[in-house]
Amino acid sequence: MADLDIHLSALDRCRTAINTATGQYEDTLSEHNPGELTYNDNGRPRSNRPPINADTFGDLTDSATLATASNDVWDTIIGEMDEARRKLADAERGLNSVEENIRSTHRATS
Repeated sequence: MADLDIHLSALDRCRTAINTATGQYEDTLSEHNPGELTYNDNGRPRSNRPPINADTFGDLTDSATLATASNDVWDTIIGEMDEARRKLADAERGLNSVEENIRSTHRATS
């Protein structure tokens, strides 16, 4: 049983670290995309940030193009942070399932 406790402890530490990282992505996401996180029809998070306007860049010929590109960058960053958060949450659930299966198997064989 001691070996089993060590392995379960390792799984728990791993799950705790993943949970912490998930929370950090969630915090960063809510700081940079304030408001309720909503998704479009493609499953991508909607940007709640005020859009960057062309006048932000002054009187440049391509201010509108630069503003559009800047908004696209923010949309990509928000999408990637959300994807990382989701994958970490999936990994945490997976580790939880592994631990439950180990415990069930151990009970069945004891």
